[in-house]
Amino acid sequence: MTITVSPLMEYDADIAEKMGVLLKDLSSHYEGEAVPREVIEDIIESPWHDILVATNEEGDLVGMASVSVIMGALVNKNLYLEDFVVSHEYQHQGIGSKVWDAILDYGRQKGCRRLEFTSSGKGKKAGAVAFYQKHGAEIRDTNSFRIEL
Repeated sequence: MTITVSPLMEYDADIAEKMGVLLKDLSSHYEGEAVPREVIEDIIESPWHDILVATNEEGDLVGMASVSVIMGALVNKNLYLEDFVVSHEYQHQGIGSKVWDAILDYGRQKGCRRLEFTSSGKGKKAGAVAFYQKHGAEIRDTNSFRIEL
């Protein structure tokens, strides 16, 4: 199976619908509706954010990741991974590894020093921790905090 991973370059209603289905697989907080056009266009227009989409030969969306370059005051740039998901029908076929490699390449191209992300490794994401460790990520002894605004 040939998989292509590349940044989303223009809004496409069909892709927005398929992204909604993928994000529902990622989070129980997401209802599965299409990602709003404004959100996708804001990401596409930003030099610091991208949505990497994985498509097969037929053009089907089989995975995605949303990434952001985070600027530090000490001339540091890091890449932050927010959403990373492969469609359930396509898991365990190496697609996650292809998307992962594209994430790392993207960060290097943007001049980032490191990739940062969080993962609960619970529920639907139970295999995430093993995947990340297999691909060289270390689990850090830290706390993750969130404030709803």
